[in-house]
Amino acid sequence: MVVKNQTKRTQDKVIFFIQIISISMIWIFVFGITVWIINLISLSVRLKDVPGISLGISIIAIPIFITLASILTYVFVGLHKNENSIEKK
Repeated sequence: MVVKNQTKRTQDKVIFFIQIISISMIWIFVFGITVWIINLISLSVRLKDVPGISLGISIIAIPIFITLASILTYVFVGLHKNENSIEKK
């Protein structure tokens, strides 16, 4: 019984660590995409080009990526809070 509880705790810690890595990676990805798109817009302005497509992509892509990353973070925090409240009871 004690071994099963210890194994379950170890598995829970590994899963928690993987989830933290997942959330970190999605936010790094969102930050990277945002910086890349802003760089495209500034480059098109510097080259005196029309930044139309870069602006169009950024108006759609940046909020979508931020929303998806926020939803993932919200779900993770909500599940973690729920897990902690269940363990305390």
